[in-house]
Amino acid sequence: MHYFTILLVIAGVIAVISPESSTQMTSSGNPLVIIPSGQLRGKIGKNFDGEEIYEFFGIPYAKPPVGERRFQPPEPPEPWSGIRNATEVAESCISRDDFERYITGSEDCLYLNVYTKRPLQTNSTLKPTMVFIHGGGLTVGSSSPHVYGPDFLLLKDIVLVTFNYRLGALGFLSFDDPSLGVFGNMGLKDQVLALKWVRSNIRNFGGDPDNITIFGNSAGGSSVHAHILSKASKGLFHKAILQSGCALNSWFWGSKNNGVELVPDSKDQAEALKKLKTMDFREIFKVQEKIYDSPYPADRRPFSAVIETPNPTAFLDKNPVDIIKEGGYNEVPIMMGYTQDEGMLLDLDKIEGKKMGVKVPDLELGQIIPVNLGVEKCSDSWREIAEALGKLYPPEALKTSYGPMTDSFFLVGIFESLKLHLKTSTLPIYLYRMSLNAGLNQLKILLNKTQEPGVGHSDELGYLFHSSLTPPITPGSIEDKSMRKFVDLWTNFARNGNPALSQNSGSPSWLRVKEEKHIAVMDIGTELEMKRDIPERNRLEEWWKILDKYPLRTFS
Repeated sequence: MHYFTILLVIAGVIAVISPESSTQMTSSGNPLVIIPSGQLRGKIGKNFDGEEIYEFFGIPYAKPPVGERRFQPPEPPEPWSGIRNATEVAESCISRDDFERYITGSEDCLYLNVYTKRPLQTNSTLKPTMVFIHGGGLTVGSSSPHVYGPDFLLLKDIVLVTFNYRLGALGFLSFDDPSLGVFGNMGLKDQVLALKWVRSNIRNFGGDPDNITIFGNSAGGSSVHAHILSKASKGLFHKAILQSGCALNSWFWGSKNNGVELVPDSKDQAEALKKLKTMDFREIFKVQEKIYDSPYPADRRPFSAVIETPNPTAFLDKNPVDIIKEGGYNEVPIMMGYTQDEGMLLDLDKIEGKKMGVKVPDLELGQIIPVNLGVEKCSDSWREIAEALGKLYPPEALKTSYGPMTDSFFLVGIFESLKLHLKTSTLPIYLYRMSLNAGLNQLKILLNKTQEPGVGHSDELGYLFHSSLTPPITPGSIEDKSMRKFVDLWTNFARNGNPALSQNSGSPSWLRVKEEKHIAVMDIGTELEMKRDIPERNRLEEWWKILDKYPLRTFS
């Protein structure tokens, strides 16, 4: 016979195993997958159309980052004996819940989830693998299915992976003293190890290790871009989708030597680190929250990515602008985009700040001058920039328009990244703009503004992931049609590197971006419209004049 079966009895579970397949079913009907670390028992779920999918939760991709491993790069996990229960969602890394903002999570949090439509069978075709990196400013968020449920994306025959990574002080602490060995970016290094796990194990779930697409929104999008730039991520993915975030956005970068801020009474950095290593992780989180994290581009964030002092475990130790200009990055097809009114995020910041007892100051002109322009506040250069921006955004616009924050916090960095990559990349870059205002817009649901105009930051997530916020969807409605359209576009790119819908759909061809003079963009609204140029060009031309004189520069 071409293959045989073996009856394996472990802990009372009987599985039928083919030597050419790593996925079986237990006697109770649950899927069983064998990976090098051990056996995993998952569960059967449903996608949006009621078809069966296979779900595996809480798979360790690293050793728990506790004790002496706190503030250190992650280490591969230990194997286990017997069958590991992968039917329960693991705890997130300590932060605040994405939607309800209560404190949740643990320090032992480096786990991932895998969703597949069909288990791997003998001679079956391997499926495109999509790895999602959650956003949240590198201080908030998780891979929980209550936020990033697979119901929509698993309408297509892909394998989806979501994972946690360390956040805030536990993920982005750093010290200037190189002898302490705390260089920062632990959360990004977690992401690298998660991608290594996917590359090594995803075949066992039916995923193609040679067709991996990484994608993410906001800080997740910036993380995706950072992986494109990092030597540590070389060979771990083959396509990338940047949603409303890139490595040139000012908010992606934090302060070096931020550890001393957590324990300011320490006599030196070594004492500060010693205290932090013995402090309860919940106490570290409480202290972290007392340090103001400004929502404005003019301010450097306390805990976020840094350019590391060169070291053997560095994720990024060079200015991203220089990396792109030199072409020394992981060149892959890129799909990137933004929403019409990214600046609507400030409305959420103000609401959340009020809940936390922190008053977010009203927007002023000086607050939209990005810190990564590298000009000193109130200097002659700063006043020159402020004068130019004052003509672009009169006082009334600062009060009533989303334009100033949309541009300064998001589009300036996104389009500078795009323009730089056009000069050094030979592979396709596709650009989208979301203008769809319908009932699944995630930020607008959070803000209770679904009946108001505008398309906010992260609104596209509601069409890619099912969540606890997702309202009932009427078959054939604009929400239903739009969700399926988003899923088609994203999974098409993952499958073949081109997001365009089939010619039979009647949708326009998606043109790749080829020049700065006319930046081709697919406008995703009620219908798809391929635009010859971006609608925001007039505003951004003024920014580009500023950047010609004051280019984006070193961030930390």
